[in-house]
Amino acid sequence: MIIQIGGWAFRIGILIGLLQSGMSAAGLGIAVTFAPIMLGSLFLSPLVDRGDPISAMMIVNAVRICALLAIFGSDGADSFLSYAAMAVLSLVQPVYLSAEIAFFRRITSEDGMISVLRNIANIDWLTYLLGMFAGAMLSDQLHLPGVLAFNVSAIMLSLVVLLGIKQQFRRTPAVLEARPSGTVLDLAPLYPAFLAVFLLNLGAGIINVYPAIHATADGVLDKSVLLTIVMANGVLALLGALAVKPIYDLLGALPTIAGAAMLLAACLAMMSLDAGLTLVIVSSSAMLGFGQIFAAAAHAHMVSSVAPDRAGRLSGLFQCCTYSGVAGNGIALSLLGDRLAFGTIVLLCAASAFVAFAVATFAVVRSMDSQTSRPADR
Repeated sequence: MIIQIGGWAFRIGILIGLLQSGMSAAGLGIAVTFAPIMLGSLFLSPLVDRGDPISAMMIVNAVRICALLAIFGSDGADSFLSYAAMAVLSLVQPVYLSAEIAFFRRITSEDGMISVLRNIANIDWLTYLLGMFAGAMLSDQLHLPGVLAFNVSAIMLSLVVLLGIKQQFRRTPAVLEARPSGTVLDLAPLYPAFLAVFLLNLGAGIINVYPAIHATADGVLDKSVLLTIVMANGVLALLGALAVKPIYDLLGALPTIAGAAMLLAACLAMMSLDAGLTLVIVSSSAMLGFGQIFAAAAHAHMVSSVAPDRAGRLSGLFQCCTYSGVAGNGIALSLLGDRLAFGTIVLLCAASAFVAFAVATFAVVRSMDSQTSRPADR
């Protein structure tokens, strides 16, 4: 909770700084933010399975502090040093979440992982509301240095808490026992789910930048518009996170994933109308709500399908698919923004989300077929 409050404040603060430098700066910032996440997800996250996840989180926090201090010494958000520091922050980001998931997977049953991920999502979106509000306020009053100081303070406090957790679990070393992490090929049965995650985020990634784009015109930020969209987004996302467990228990993992993808595609089609602030708020907020249901259900389904010693690698691949989709969306928005109408771009995004629904539906049908064929096999 502590680390997320500072993280959300930093994300909105740096995005506002980049947008005020121009759309090209924002596009480059998005690319610099998401490309290293994919590298960290693929090559660093599996290392979590071989050691102590709590120590991994503490190391990541120390690296984050150094990177944020480097931005302090830069010439502003749109500078080489800032972009380099943002790349480092992105590189270690998936390691932190993978360490979280690996830790909980080692002390939680398979059936309990949906509750864990639901609770993490609840915390994410409660802190989103607090962090985004604080970030917008600090950007206006203290500008980027104030946001950076806020985030560094949160990370330092988080380090203290993690140290306390580490001391507590020293009495139960088996929980933190290092194990081999296997290979990517061991996760082959989950490849359709990974593809669905990528395609959905390729379509839905626009929600990560749309509020700030809509609230910033000609380099001038309309704070009231930004906060209205951000707060509505956060409330609906939180409601989605709260709803995911009962829906997951009622429908099962794959139907929940497919249904959320279909509804999210419909929200994108509605957003393509671009018919005023009210529709922007309704469509983007509903997207985030359904997105939380999709993400928590997909992540829980996949991480529960592997042994505890593979949870870090699995979570890294899940994040890689998520952020590669978001990065592709941001790149497409940057390249097509001056060539196509906004509504056309969003319709293309809706098409990608609909394909994700088709892939998830295929997985549901295949799962049903395999279940009905088992008695005959016997």
